[in-house]
Amino acid sequence: MTILEHTIVMGGSVAGLLAAAALAPHSRTVTIVDRDELPTDGPAAFAPRRGVPQAGTVHRLLALGEARMEELLPGLRADLLAAGAAPRAAREADPVLDAAGPRAEEPVDDPAPLDIGGAGGEQPGIDEPGTLWLTRPLLEGVLRRRVLALPTVTARQGAVGGLLASEDSRTVTGVQLRGAAGGELAGDLVVDAAGRSSRASGWVETLSGARPRTLATRVHVAYSCQRLRLRDGALPVGTEALGVPANGRSPFTIDLEPSGHGEHILSVAGTGRSEPPTDLEGLLDMVALLPARELADALDSALEGAEPVGEISTAKAAGAHRQLWEEVDGPEGLVHVGDAAAMFTPLYGQGMTMAAVGAAALGEQLREGGADGLADRFPRVLGALLDPAWELTASRDARLPGAELLVDGAQVEELPTPGSVAGAGQSTGETLT
Repeated sequence: MTILEHTIVMGGSVAGLLAAAALAPHSRTVTIVDRDELPTDGPAAFAPRRGVPQAGTVHRLLALGEARMEELLPGLRADLLAAGAAPRAAREADPVLDAAGPRAEEPVDDPAPLDIGGAGGEQPGIDEPGTLWLTRPLLEGVLRRRVLALPTVTARQGAVGGLLASEDSRTVTGVQLRGAAGGELAGDLVVDAAGRSSRASGWVETLSGARPRTLATRVHVAYSCQRLRLRDGALPVGTEALGVPANGRSPFTIDLEPSGHGEHILSVAGTGRSEPPTDLEGLLDMVALLPARELADALDSALEGAEPVGEISTAKAAGAHRQLWEEVDGPEGLVHVGDAAAMFTPLYGQGMTMAAVGAAALGEQLREGGADGLADRFPRVLGALLDPAWELTASRDARLPGAELLVDGAQVEELPTPGSVAGAGQSTGETLT
């Protein structure tokens, strides 16, 4: 088995931490570089980080993501439960995740269950609910504790300002750090897990003259989320969560679900630039005005007497965005995972799960094929794994009123199949509805 001397991971969020876990058996040293401190002890370990502004909004870990994380870090589920995550009592369908969008009565051609290899046996489907209720800070806190306890993994606070490369620009040899912790950090593999703030596409274009084609959706999601302590018996008997998907009459999705530590999160998400209220009274008024009276009454009753915990958290996301690194003849020594490869519309809960899928695939590629040719081989493997989840996100987003579909920033009527060039640059100038 090939052992790398030093691997650098740009970004210490979920994708970066899981990538480091996957790299640890294959590298004598793994350094995670992030602008934020990455605490592992005390209250700070489970506090929202500045680099994750959406940390206070509702997050879901699907079964597929949970399975891949457990493969990378055995015993992780038990650690999450010990830290305050709540076990999910049932694996029934999720009324929000399974909705096709505002026209839920129309069928959706969702992809078949995704087989990404790994542990073998039957694989969870892309949308199968996980077994835990938790928050993003809790998940990240436990991941940090587990990953930074690995003997080969260290963290360094700093900002990456560029790539180091060989004289012929064909091999990345490390990263350039900015600020007080500036300097050069050499490595024989750099993993881009910098998420939506990644600047790697521009750096790669400077080195190789090639920039990845991009696919995107624009649905303009806005979240308002409030953590709550419900009174005893607030939810109907046998019910863990309540959800009202968006429909043809309303662009808002409303959820009330456990978040661990005996708390629940009331989440209201709007699409098409429809922004929910940013105060609890306004959110409760939205619930009271729901046209689906049975669900509205159940939600209204469950929220009666609820005590707010902390402040309302808000976040916005334009939609989904994918960089087709598998089409680029980029430099050796650099690969991309998590949101640096594909960002998913948060409505469907796929982001953390596909970050775990990518990290597990990275470890498998190193284990089976070594480091030689990894930068050429891995993007094609990851691209094939991302395809079904991307198709699901794009098809659902396209059904939302006012949705825009983009190729390289130009609006199109239909997104091309990843890996093809059909439809690239065909701008219609029209908004899809």
